[in-house]
Amino acid sequence: MMSSIDRTAIVEELNRLDEQLRRLRSLLVEQVAATMEEPEPVYITRDPRILHNEPIVRGTRTPVRAIVEHWKFGDSPETIVRKLPHLRLAQVFAALSYYDDHRDEIERYIAANRVPVDD
Repeated sequence: MMSSIDRTAIVEELNRLDEQLRRLRSLLVEQVAATMEEPEPVYITRDPRILHNEPIVRGTRTPVRAIVEHWKFGDSPETIVRKLPHLRLAQVFAALSYYDDHRDEIERYIAANRVPVDD
């Protein structure tokens, strides 16, 4: 038969293990959440020295808004690459993807850079 001391020791050990399990679960949840954060775009970056930190295609001075404007005027990504031959198709798709994720921001840049048309 088990004595009450043995039972108490077992209950205390179970409580200690339960607390350790709670801590491990918490750490695991934090790690999973950290890996699910939005990754930094590979082809899109910002540089405070270029276009006042507006999103641009990495390695160029081409703003995302320029690519988006071509696309909005009906150019396919393949056509955009022909018109802007310094870009690769992957960069154009990345810019359009960035636009999809940051539509309001890019629309503000487009509006701010609109050239007024004289009547």
